[in-house]
Amino acid sequence: MKKIGVVLGATMLCGLVGSQGFAGFFDDLLSPQSQQKQSQQGQSQATQQEQPDLLEGLGGLLGVKKKNVDLLKKGIGVVQALQPIGEEEEIRLGEAVALEAFSRFGGEYQNESLTRYVNLVGKTVAEVSDRPNLNYHFAILNSREQNAFAAPGGYIFVTIGLLKTLKNEAELAGVLAHEVAHVTQKHMLETIRRGAILANVSDFTLSAMNKNPEMFSNVIDEITDKLFTKGLDKEKEFEADAVGVEYAYRAGYRPSGLRDYLKTLQSQEGYAQSRFFTTHPSTRVRIGKIETTLPEYQDGNAFPLLTQRFQQQIKRA
Repeated sequence: MKKIGVVLGATMLCGLVGSQGFAGFFDDLLSPQSQQKQSQQGQSQATQQEQPDLLEGLGGLLGVKKKNVDLLKKGIGVVQALQPIGEEEEIRLGEAVALEAFSRFGGEYQNESLTRYVNLVGKTVAEVSDRPNLNYHFAILNSREQNAFAAPGGYIFVTIGLLKTLKNEAELAGVLAHEVAHVTQKHMLETIRRGAILANVSDFTLSAMNKNPEMFSNVIDEITDKLFTKGLDKEKEFEADAVGVEYAYRAGYRPSGLRDYLKTLQSQEGYAQSRFFTTHPSTRVRIGKIETTLPEYQDGNAFPLLTQRFQQQIKRA
């Protein structure tokens, strides 16, 4: 994997924080993903006003529309075969999983400034990833547990508990880069394609779902079970660590950021609340594997940690 080594984290983010240029990222985040979604939003607005639900509380942050998810759960709306799973289908899966994430982890953490900051760091990393054209969304969950995960389609979550454990922006970039790597490498899509539910399905089309609408709902359940309970295969986690280090380096962050956070997590094992201990490989082993790759990024030792900027943001949380 070719290293780019352009200092985007230090320059791009500095130019956005505290300036009007910041609005471009957030406007893009809030904008609907397609004209079809705009139409669906208008059709469901009255219902949402009468019956406030989780989506209303999110303020549309992730661009997820309840009608889309309702259609998904009925097996409607997917128009192409899912062998392999296409990008449109991937995004629809991610929307459904996003709703489940907010439901299980206390909803959105209400801090607009911090949410914008996390999005800026995350999108800076995503811009230099292997899928830069995907519309990534980053959100903070209102949970004191240390956790972060990525749903298909670029929906990435980090808990406020994890954010308050980090020491600097390089660590934040490392954590988010790990999650971006799960998306770019399509780890979850590969897992469900090889899982029991789709093992004997030649194609996952609209026609197939109309005949068996429970199948699509079962796929969503399989994704959430993997993300929140069982975790991905350890080799996929190791790959996300390695690719994440690369992405952080490309974005101009100190590439040791993810390892540094994992060292903090390791020191807290036994009393810290984190699903990383049950859904990820041994923290010690992960640290060891990352450290074997860091010599490849020696010039990255001069890249910034951005401790002060991170602390200024997190102290407002």
